[in-house]
Amino acid sequence: MLAISKRKSIEESVTDELVTRGNQEVVNSVARNKGARFSDFGFLHMIKRAEGDSILAEQLGLRQDIPRHVFQQLIAKASNDVKKRLEQERPDMAGDIQTSVTDVAGVLQSKFGPVSRSHFVAKRVVATQHRLGNLNESSISSYAISHRVDEVTIGLSLLCALPGDVIERALLDKNREMLLILAKALDFCWDTTMALLFLGAKDHRITAQDLRDLESEYDRLNIATSRSVLAFYQSRKNGGAADSGVQRQPALAAP
Repeated sequence: MLAISKRKSIEESVTDELVTRGNQEVVNSVARNKGARFSDFGFLHMIKRAEGDSILAEQLGLRQDIPRHVFQQLIAKASNDVKKRLEQERPDMAGDIQTSVTDVAGVLQSKFGPVSRSHFVAKRVVATQHRLGNLNESSISSYAISHRVDEVTIGLSLLCALPGDVIERALLDKNREMLLILAKALDFCWDTTMALLFLGAKDHRITAQDLRDLESEYDRLNIATSRSVLAFYQSRKNGGAADSGVQRQPALAAP
């Protein structure tokens, strides 16, 4: 496997096998290999393996092809020394490195507002929908079109089996990559996904060109890979417990 990890070009499927089955030497080798192509699953699995391994963490952070949402996960677990080195080597990612948990919380607070009575009412209504099997793509789409942030956040939290704060960050993130992945994992159509994108966008506006680019990106996403990414996030969040402690698999209901 070590020899394979040093090839000039490695396809995603092969890289996935290397990062899953390879020993630490193989994993470090493929992380250094600029010709290795990583899927989201591969990157996220590497983050798990980089815990306690500052060398591997730094090698991952130096890769120019690492997606922003994956880089954020890496930084959240990295040591201070690794963060400092990456800040010097990756000035393009300096903003992500410097952003603290409290900063993110503050942004979410200003965007979504404090937890209010209306939030608890929304939680009760959406949780009841979910329990009765009536929470589905159509529900999420209607909530998003109506700019019902609480209902969308709670609904996606239940369907994805992820905590609400993860959903909020996906909605808020200007990169939008994580939101696209979650929507693809739930097999949402483009119209529903577009409604979610507009909900999280500043002033609920997206340029026509950006929207075309996002649609193309969404079309390129693979459902199986997106679900692998979702499963990884579930495994990192207290065993995947969401607002109501639902099961970890995407709750795919018919629209």
